Amino acid sequence: MRYLYLTLLLIYSINLFGQNNKIIIATKVNGSPELDGYLTDSLWLLAEPVNDFLQQEPIAGNPASFKTEVRIIYNEYALYIGVMCYDPEPQKIIARELKKDGNLRGDDNFMLVLDTFNDKKSAYWFGTNPLGMRDDALLSGYDFRGFNEDWDGIWDVRTAVTDSGWSIEFEFPFSTFKFHNQVEQVWGINFARQIRRLNEQVLWSSVGLNLGLFKLAYAGKLLGIKNIQRGNPIYFKPFLSAGIQQHNGQKKSLIKPGIDIKYGLTQNLSLDLTFNTDFAQVESDRARINLSRFPLFFPEKRDFFLENASIFDYTFGFRNNVFYSRRIGLSRGTEIPINFGARIVGRIHDLEVGFLNVQTASKGSEPTTNYGVIRTKYDLLEQSYVGLILTNKMSKNGFNRVYGGDFNFTFTDFLDNQTITFGGGAVRSEETNGGKKNIAYKAFISFPNDLINAFLSYREAQKDFNPAMGFFFRTGFKSITSHLRVSPRINYMGIKKLNFTIFESDIYWNTNNELSTSNLYFSPFGITTNADDNFRIDLHRNFDLVENDFNLFDTIVVKSGKYNFNSTGFSINTSRSRKIFVELDFNEGTFYSGKRRNISSELTYMFSSNLSLSTDFDLNRIDIQGAKFYTKEFGMRIRYDFSTMTYSSVFAQWNNELKELNINYRFLWQPKIGSNFYFVINHLLSTENKIRTKDIVILTKFVWLIIV
Repeated sequence: MRYLYLTLLLIYSINLFGQNNKIIIATKVNGSPELDGYLTDSLWLLAEPVNDFLQQEPIAGNPASFKTEVRIIYNEYALYIGVMCYDPEPQKIIARELKKDGNLRGDDNFMLVLDTFNDKKSAYWFGTNPLGMRDDALLSGYDFRGFNEDWDGIWDVRTAVTDSGWSIEFEFPFSTFKFHNQVEQVWGINFARQIRRLNEQVLWSSVGLNLGLFKLAYAGKLLGIKNIQRGNPIYFKPFLSAGIQQHNGQKKSLIKPGIDIKYGLTQNLSLDLTFNTDFAQVESDRARINLSRFPLFFPEKRDFFLENASIFDYTFGFRNNVFYSRRIGLSRGTEIPINFGARIVGRIHDLEVGFLNVQTASKGSEPTTNYGVIRTKYDLLEQSYVGLILTNKMSKNGFNRVYGGDFNFTFTDFLDNQTITFGGGAVRSEETNGGKKNIAYKAFISFPNDLINAFLSYREAQKDFNPAMGFFFRTGFKSITSHLRVSPRINYMGIKKLNFTIFESDIYWNTNNELSTSNLYFSPFGITTNADDNFRIDLHRNFDLVENDFNLFDTIVVKSGKYNFNSTGFSINTSRSRKIFVELDFNEGTFYSGKRRNISSELTYMFSSNLSLSTDFDLNRIDIQGAKFYTKEFGMRIRYDFSTMTYSSVFAQWNNELKELNINYRFLWQPKIGSNFYFVINHLLSTENKIRTKDIVILTKFVWLIIV
């Protein structure tokens, strides 16, 4: 038996080693193929295809059910990738997503990663489906957590469904990428295909339980690209927004011109500039009822801050971050005009750099303010770095500055093909009239693998630590966060794996070393089906030391004191491959000095590839201090996609705390890739006593891309 085990381990190791050395050759051609989705152009015959794909899901290493074939050609200006996804029953192909950056998970799809620096730490990700929808992202780190889908590259794709399956033609201008300035390029590359009705994913390289498309260290190699230049094109994006606003019965006209500029300073370093920045097209934030004593986190939605955002991250876990871009241009929910912004991102040899500087105008009590961020990461080994960060906020009211460093070591070949990562860092804040206990520390170790996922971290933020350009939901704490999850694969009776959360804990102490907050979570049973349905049982045990009274809801106040409260529940998430899919959570138990029952759900119905409807709600019934009350939150989104370049949506939300109905309508037309026309209506109505309009804005915005 021992020899059999050793033999199987040797075979697996040889197979894994072979995957890591997979090669695809790009062939140089004169001219370019006609981009129509059909691989009938004679130029494709010049390239040698690869077709040795294997299953990643449901059983890693098994033969693929259907053949997939990939060819790559290039000319002086662009890279072209042709894909044939064979399918004996093309009428059963699932394809419903048209919108740019939509969700591919429910469709047949094809994805690829391009590690143009071959550094095994960063890559470009692209995806499409049989309808030709475009999805792209920047990938950093060793797994999905470094996935930035807010990046929008200049590229194109066409698809076609044929009698043999479906085919794809990608076009990637070299100016879209950053890469080394050398005669012969060596890029990391990998491909993945999803056959949705079979719940099967196949990969070209990096096949294995602890591997996958995002494990860049195990990607194949793209060779054959020689004597190319990224060039230094200048991207001009002038824009004009115009409209009207009626607020509390008073009308005013709105008009705002501006421009965004992108310029390649070097082969792998770019400069972005923005003047008189406008965010008229941005969808409204989701209003939430806060039943805790800590502030809520709202995600960034503005394009200028989203692109390349991951380079500026210096996270302390649970969305705590030294840099939080919503501190710029927003104050207590009010937009502050941005006069000017500049950003430099890219690489200088082994150094990844990010620089951001923004100047806001004065508005009301907010003075004109300058915001600056510098973030660097220096490559170590294959997938590790040491980094520095500096944030600086200055106005006539004073300054706030945070500076420090961090390190992260990642190894994806630990115990053969397991991933382990560990890191830490320290930052310090300084500000006008600031205190001296102004330092924050962190250290962590993570083992995020298929069977066992374990994590342990220690964090401390002293009481005077104040990252004015960051988001920390509390300071003056010490904390230990940990979890241990075990997910054995059984592949039995439609169940892919079992999921057990042995423990998950988040424990805080205050500056007096008293236990402040303790959140413990257990899941004694959970399953994931082959179709990607999920079910789990939840057990929560909580402790909260309330040092000061706080308002819970309406006139209900939680008094200072020590509280223990517990709850049990369950969660169900059905697969997005169905026309109707749902997420449902239910929890019931004690809550501070009372009781709480919570039910939340989101249901989506895909009528067709053009029309979808999503509804969600979150309801709480709380009985506390002799009073019984309900919190109610509702949302609804109707989306109609005319094509991959034109879509519209209506989003409405209401809750019984604000008693406001917020309706947002957006129409987007892309006359060409990189250029956009928006038509937006934001209508805010009060539902208290009687329905009346509080605010309505009707806007158009036109953005045109000019490349010189």
